Amino acid sequence: MKKLLLLLLISTVSTTSYPQATAYANFKLAEQEIIYQKVFEKDSITSAKLEAYYKTLPYVTNLEVKQDGIQFDLNDITVDYKKFQFSQVNTPLIIQTGKYSGKVSISIKDGKYRVTIKSLQLTGNIVYKMITEKDNLTRYATKNSGTVLAEDWCRPNMLGLLDKAFADKLECKSSEDEW
Repeated sequence: MKKLLLLLLISTVSTTSYPQATAYANFKLAEQEIIYQKVFEKDSITSAKLEAYYKTLPYVTNLEVKQDGIQFDLNDITVDYKKFQFSQVNTPLIIQTGKYSGKVSISIKDGKYRVTIKSLQLTGNIVYKMITEKDNLTRYATKNSGTVLAEDWCRPNMLGLLDKAFADKLECKSSEDEW
């Protein structure tokens, strides 16, 4: 009887499908590509204010104001893991050494703006390989041909830290007397 119950339990567990992640924090998979998307709230935000702010950032290039928002290239963002209270021991090497780039588009609505980063790329040391030329992040952070996020990337010290770094670098920070 115990053997029958054990076999039944094993067959039930093996046929049960486990959910696989297609989103983590502000990252999601769309058409086999990892995309970062976050909405920031800011009263009286305009394209002109965002343009003025982003022009001051050293990692922003090719900034263009479009009719529906702003576009620019994001170049070589690094993650300050210590700022977010992660130790070096608990932070993966690719987050410590990585530099992240992508194509940014910003849409603006009443009192908020949405930052979207596509074509995410990275360089750095991923333990088993040194990535010296910019390479697609989707290649490393997904599996099954880019249809699900890899479990080892869906952690607070991986995509979680990258999420915090992007939000920190791309949120429009200014005091009212600057504008």
